[in-house]
Amino acid sequence: MELKMSASYDATPEEVFAIVSDATFREQACEKTKALSYDVKVSESGGDTIVRVRREMPSDDVPDIARKFVGQTLTVVQTETWHAANADGSRDADVNGEIANTPVTLKGTARIASSGGETVQSIDLDVKVAVPLIGRKMEPFVVDAIRSGLQKEHDLGRDWHNGTN
Repeated sequence: MELKMSASYDATPEEVFAIVSDATFREQACEKTKALSYDVKVSESGGDTIVRVRREMPSDDVPDIARKFVGQTLTVVQTETWHAANADGSRDADVNGEIANTPVTLKGTARIASSGGETVQSIDLDVKVAVPLIGRKMEPFVVDAIRSGLQKEHDLGRDWHNGTN
C-alpha cells in the first residue's frame, strides 16, 4: 500500500537536511512517538549519510487481528540513505524499514528540495504486510501508524527549525 507525505519548512534544503540527519533530533522524535526504547545511529559512507533508527513501540494501537503477530511491543527499524546534495541543494534518500520479526516491510524514497521559497521534505513509501488472506486488510492500519509517526516527526522538525523544541 502506498504512503505519500510531505511537509514544508521555511528553511533551506541544507537546514532541513541538518535537522533530519541530527541524532539528537531523531532521539527526540522517538520520544515524541512514545518509543519505549530506541537506538539512533548517523554515519557517513562515501558521499552518503545513513540514518538508522531502531525503536521499540507499544502495540496498544495495533488491531487485535494483528496483535498475535507482534505481541505486546513491536520493534521498528528504519534506514534512510541520504545521497550527496545535488547542485541545487536538494537531496534524495533511499528508505527501507521493517517491523522486526513480522511480515511488515517498507521501501521507498525521500526528498528534500526547494519549492516556491520554502523547502519540502517528501516521502513516498510502499508498505507491505506479507500475510496470506489478511495482509491487505492489515496494511491500512500499518500505513496509518506510520503516517501518524511521520506527522509528529515533521511537526518536531518545524519546532527545531523555529527554535521551539
